[in-house]
Amino acid sequence: MRKLGLLFTLAIVCFSCQTEKTGFVDTEKLLTDYMELKEAKERFTKENDVIQTDLEMRIKAYQIKEDLFRKNGPSMSRKKQEERYNELTAEAQQLQQERQAKLGKLQVESQNVIDSLITKVKDAVKDYGAANGYSYIYGSNDAGSVLYGKEELDLTPLVLEELNGSYTAEKE
Repeated sequence: MRKLGLLFTLAIVCFSCQTEKTGFVDTEKLLTDYMELKEAKERFTKENDVIQTDLEMRIKAYQIKEDLFRKNGPSMSRKKQEERYNELTAEAQQLQQERQAKLGKLQVESQNVIDSLITKVKDAVKDYGAANGYSYIYGSNDAGSVLYGKEELDLTPLVLEELNGSYTAEKE
């Protein structure tokens, strides 16, 4: 009986001595320094700028037409004023609709790409954890899921290196 008790105690001690391998990643840093995500954001910013520049030029042209109408409108017949006013209103609505459509499409496309890249980052963290024997990898962010972690448990540089390495390899 005594041997059984000793064996049971030894089993409990051995079981409790097993530690889970844990680490954490700085999610903000991962998302900020991941090259593919950076480049995607830059690309969408440039596309947005191109759309805005094109629309600004067309809006300026519209404003010139509108100013001319205000200047010359009083000398026009009532019927001509109404026609010109309706034309300008239609053009303004078209510009607004076009702006909303282009920017809406860009926003949806941007969000889809960013969402897929965030999923890629999450999958990379999972794959890294599984490949390196981690039981848990926590995310550190402004919301405070990890308020403190030993520097040697910070896996951010390692995961980031793998992500950026695979992205660079894909580009080549």
